[in-house]
Amino acid sequence: MPAYALTEQLDIPLLLVILFFLFFLGLVYYLRGEDKREGYPLESDRTAGTGGRVQVVGFPPMPSPKVFRLMHGGETRVPRGEVPRELNAFPAYEFPGSPIMPAGDPLVDGIGPASYALKADTPDLTVDGSLKLTPMRNHPQYRLESTDVDPVGMTVVSREGLEVGKIVDVWINAHEYFPRYLEIEANVESGGRRLLAPFAFADIKAGRGIIRFSSLTRPQFSRVPALANPDQITMREEDRLNGYFAGGAFYDGSPLEDALS
Repeated sequence: MPAYALTEQLDIPLLLVILFFLFFLGLVYYLRGEDKREGYPLESDRTAGTGGRVQVVGFPPMPSPKVFRLMHGGETRVPRGEVPRELNAFPAYEFPGSPIMPAGDPLVDGIGPASYALKADTPDLTVDGSLKLTPMRNHPQYRLESTDVDPVGMTVVSREGLEVGKIVDVWINAHEYFPRYLEIEANVESGGRRLLAPFAFADIKAGRGIIRFSSLTRPQFSRVPALANPDQITMREEDRLNGYFAGGAFYDGSPLEDALS
């Protein structure tokens, strides 16, 4: 066989196609492993049933830990290996993967639509390190647009039309300049304390001087998650607060008459 026979039979385009597919498969393998840094190993009934011996990770396997340095100091390691949050719930059926049912107050326990992630228990910061979400009382340089309704002083009512309290301040996103939360001075029936309510859930009726939150009843307002610091909100508190209001409509139980329509 002549020495040059191999090069004569070599198909360069085919070789390039094969190399491309090998590179592509390697890239998919790498990316699939990297995206398992969040959410793996999966929380599975198989893991609970085997006492933790079976970890559902699929293919490819879990990547080795990687350290990321954070912009404002500190670092985080992923995969984190966090202990999952205890859920006050039970499976609706006995087969694996069945939905869970709340065993107590689903809004307080964070079940279903009211669930929240265990984000960092630190406030969200802007590029210069200042608080991104902040009450306007601490920043007199900010003001609401004069053509918009000023909610401060308006009466807050619950879904059934009962008075909850008064709006005393507006929390804004100081990085993108829009309102995010309304601070409420609740009356005695609603807990008698200050609490935050997401602006997105507010139905402002300027002509009547009221703001209605149709997702919560007055007793539920008394159990709204409180802030550890009255002048700042952490990312974990923010996620839990939004989950509480979002879950209110789902766990209502029965539709109520619109007392304010």
